[in-house]
Amino acid sequence: MQTILIIDDDRDFTALAVAYLAKAGYAAEVAGDGKEGLSRARALKPALVLLDVMMPGMNGIEVLRELQSYEETAGIPVLLVSGRYFDGGMYSVFAQEPNFKGFLSKPVSLEDLRKKAEALIGK
Repeated sequence: MQTILIIDDDRDFTALAVAYLAKAGYAAEVAGDGKEGLSRARALKPALVLLDVMMPGMNGIEVLRELQSYEETAGIPVLLVSGRYFDGGMYSVFAQEPNFKGFLSKPVSLEDLRKKAEALIGK
């Protein structure tokens, strides 16, 4: 079973995503902030990371770059998730990171989430 790590401080979103991903055949783990997410990513070595852009402490770009800097997490694909407007300039900043694989806007279509996960990591 593939593990997906969700690094997001939005408890409503993470609860829905964990339940939906479990029904879709994935193991989903949650980290409520960037520092915890980095630690969990290094320990779990998930197949995919869903990463919130705006979080207290470390923001999404900081976490994305830290994931890229560790050998054991550098190859993990990352989908960014945000409820804020995500313009072309922001997209190009994230797209410079090799592990960035796409963006999902909140409220997230769980079906789109599943499809993107399957496209990136299979089932």
